[in-house]
Amino acid sequence: MKRRRAEHKRSLPSALYRSCYTDSNMRNTRRRYPGFTIVELLIVVVVIGILAAIVIVAYNGVTQSARDAKRSADLNNIMKALELYHIDHGGYPTCGGSPGTNTAPYAFSASEAEACLADDLVPDYIAAIPVDPVNDGGSHVYHYASGYKKDGPTHYESGTASDNYILGVRQEATTSPTYGGWGHGNLTLLLGSSN
Repeated sequence: MKRRRAEHKRSLPSALYRSCYTDSNMRNTRRRYPGFTIVELLIVVVVIGILAAIVIVAYNGVTQSARDAKRSADLNNIMKALELYHIDHGGYPTCGGSPGTNTAPYAFSASEAEACLADDLVPDYIAAIPVDPVNDGGSHVYHYASGYKKDGPTHYESGTASDNYILGVRQEATTSPTYGGWGHGNLTLLLGSSN
């Protein structure tokens, strides 16, 4: 074969020889090292899209759970401060109500409720009144009321303001149980003096 090419090379002009053998070599090279086909590229894009969707869904669930854990920790810290206040003063803060009467539930995003608890609790019992991680002023805020207590899995009742209080919040990852009444039907975590 090599001998024929050599003889053929002598009989052909050099430009024609280069085009015959070099082009065929190039074609063979292309066949040996092919690029990606459009189907292969589409499969890779689809797989990356599926993995990204899984990661986004998992990330959202983790962040919601983390915010709920912070809500629970915040309410527990407020409860500890309220219990220390109760030991020193013989009752819980009434936020403008007179002792022995119920006070309206306050949302911590409302300046008067936060100010009420801050006046009574900060700095002696807690460094600062925490706020909800979302704190949108609507459904994701902390709620406080004196004169109420939790008396069942999804219910609370009124009582003496100086001896009872409840703290409530709507969680993101937890949707039940929900506590009705008190003007807020979407609270999923309720803590207070009866717990």
